[in-house]
Amino acid sequence: MSGMMMLVGLTLIGAAPLAAQEPRIITGLKQPESIAIGAGGKVYVSETGEYEKANDGYISILENGQLKRFAGGLDDPHGIKWYRDHLFVADNMGIIWRIDSKGSPERFVDATDFPRKITNFNDLEIDAAGNLYISDSGDWEGRGGAIYRIGQDKKISVVLTDEDDWRLVSPNGLLMDGPNKLLVVDYTTGILFRVDLKGESKTMERLAPGFGASDGLVRDAKGRLIITSFSTHKLYVVTKPDAKPQEIEVSGVESAADLAISPDGKNLLIPDMSGGKLAIVPMP
Repeated sequence: MSGMMMLVGLTLIGAAPLAAQEPRIITGLKQPESIAIGAGGKVYVSETGEYEKANDGYISILENGQLKRFAGGLDDPHGIKWYRDHLFVADNMGIIWRIDSKGSPERFVDATDFPRKITNFNDLEIDAAGNLYISDSGDWEGRGGAIYRIGQDKKISVVLTDEDDWRLVSPNGLLMDGPNKLLVVDYTTGILFRVDLKGESKTMERLAPGFGASDGLVRDAKGRLIITSFSTHKLYVVTKPDAKPQEIEVSGVESAADLAISPDGKNLLIPDMSGGKLAIVPMP
């Protein structure tokens, strides 16, 4: 077999053959944006509802192949992450929610608590100590981009802004890279950066370009980075920062948003925000 092969539902470009099955598609979602894996391997999905409409966003939970409502009354929930016994949610309209295991939400911090105007909250990451990292993607034109840190004591600090480093145009997907470093992909430029959280330079290290309208970012059990491209419904697999990314086209998906890896490690869970779907794709 040649190095380029066609898979049912997936096309892997320029890599060794992979065994895969056709992705399973769950329909009927309302602008799903992000996936989180909670206690007991439960899968949570943020659904924004109508964009910029208050109180119509919610979190769903995937049980036995069916999505059920878990928590409502949110605005535009985007990035979500489970920590200990709570689900934390970055709401696009400037709120960080904390939701308990029974689905009861509370405002953890509000937009007015931050040291500068919130434009466009997007992804959320949490380190081992429980510190939250939030990306504000700005106005998509190069203004307002920022990354914030929030402690469990609700203390907010600025990690980096577009004023500190002009290359921070539209920060989107976040991923811890060890205890003191944070990976960030930029939606507008398609570049992967690494931020030193202990450093004082307030700049980023450029790792690799070429990820399109980059959105979600995860690391699999093999140590590979997998990045979604929102506008091209592609995945990029990176074995190491200086390696050429492998491109994977995902069929049946219009816009690949903030993905996660299934609890058993066998699948990628990809929300299709524009298409209102959840794609369950075999791990490449």
